[in-house]
Amino acid sequence: MSTVNRVVKNTLFLYARMGTSIVVSVLTTRILLDALGASDYGLYNVVAGALAMLGFLSASMSTASLRYMSYAEGKGDITAIQTIFNSSVRLHRMLALLVCGLYIIAGFFLFNGILNIPSGRETTAMIVYGCLIFSTVFSITITPYDAVLNAHENMFFYSLVGIIDVFLKLTIAVLISYSDYDRLLFYGLLMAGESWLLRFITKCYCDRTYPVCRAKSIKEHDNEILKKMASFAGWNMLNICAGMISLYGMTIAINHFFGTLLNAALGIATQLQGALMGVSGNMSKALTPVLVKKEGANQRHQMLEISYAGCKFSFLLFSFFALPILFSMPVVLQLWLKEVPEWTVLFCMLWFVSGLIEQLYHFLYQAIQAEGNIKRFNICSSIANIIPIILTCVEFQFGFQPYWAILNWIIFRIMVDGIIYIYFAHKLIGLSVLRWIKYVLIPCLASFVCISCIYWRIRPQVSDSLLVQLSLLIIMFIISLPVYWYVALSRNDRHVFSSIVTNMRRRKSLY
Repeated sequence: MSTVNRVVKNTLFLYARMGTSIVVSVLTTRILLDALGASDYGLYNVVAGALAMLGFLSASMSTASLRYMSYAEGKGDITAIQTIFNSSVRLHRMLALLVCGLYIIAGFFLFNGILNIPSGRETTAMIVYGCLIFSTVFSITITPYDAVLNAHENMFFYSLVGIIDVFLKLTIAVLISYSDYDRLLFYGLLMAGESWLLRFITKCYCDRTYPVCRAKSIKEHDNEILKKMASFAGWNMLNICAGMISLYGMTIAINHFFGTLLNAALGIATQLQGALMGVSGNMSKALTPVLVKKEGANQRHQMLEISYAGCKFSFLLFSFFALPILFSMPVVLQLWLKEVPEWTVLFCMLWFVSGLIEQLYHFLYQAIQAEGNIKRFNICSSIANIIPIILTCVEFQFGFQPYWAILNWIIFRIMVDGIIYIYFAHKLIGLSVLRWIKYVLIPCLASFVCISCIYWRIRPQVSDSLLVQLSLLIIMFIISLPVYWYVALSRNDRHVFSSIVTNMRRRKSLY
């Protein structure tokens, strides 16, 4: 199967997973909230939120495992693949023990004054906390196996496990709704069991499918590889941590200066943008292993071409959903929410603009990661990440409006960081800035301007009724397709798409 067809197939698997997860998760949340009640449901989320604070440790290690595994796959060095996997397993076991210890220590402080727990539920909350630690440890130790699946571009099984996960969570929600025991405690125990079951399924599949995963040689590891992976993860951790501090710091600053109502508006905007980022994120997950393999095989030119294509199609995919919603934001929020908090519309629009700009260079980050020399890049990027929250706090002291928090994020975290990405991509991997401008920036901006002009030409001629505005939203989705085809895509892009469609039709006719 060609690389293009494989990426398309894997992307479709990931979208199937995402669509199923969204639908089932909405139903699960509804059942769970009804079964636990608002107080216990809130208590579970508070405890889970406390555990999420160290999530960046696992995220940075996961990135390191995937990078080194895919790089070795690209080189075709079987011995190196085995050594990297063994080292990754060892490293994640050490990380799991470290995280477990940190969570246990943190628990003494969380349950002695930090967390506001309803009277009489302290013991239950601590047991649930222990169950969540158990789940987190299993999630960390399974990461090397996820890296193997990603390195082999096996998105079918990865998506299948994700779908099994959401249906198991739905089953758990239904079970506890019929339970006569302490439902919160029962829920925590079942969630820990579900985490173990998913790890067991993934490990058994990988052991049977990939010889590299078989446990007999896990003890054979390379301390030098361990150091390299730990260093790579450490520099990634710096960047991820800076971004988290800036993002969560924004939430705290808005809460401190403006109160919880604006936190609700920011939360809604962040949730909506996060859902759309998942759309382009699935394509990133499908393309990243291919990109790293090309670098491992010393095919730098092909790796750069994939990066250019990733930037363009990531923007187009995000903008296909984002632009019509951006133009019809009040209507979308009115349909979604019973009561729209003040500032929500503007916050959502600014977050969408932030996401659109970020897509233009997102795959350059993956390309820099593939090259592996990330120390200076992550230091510079971390500085750009941390500036917005510092500037926001100073501005709020002088009475600036709340939207400046997101504007600062767009200016420094998105635009300045984008310049940093382009600079280091040019310096480290030979990115042609002119090629990026001609193939990515100009076509994407041209399609954005065309769709915007069409909308503002139609908008004054239609009424403000909800039905008419909803119809306009659907029309904008339809109009955007030919604009992307003729304005954003090059002749070669259109030829590739036509070939993919033709191949899919031929395969369908064979069945």
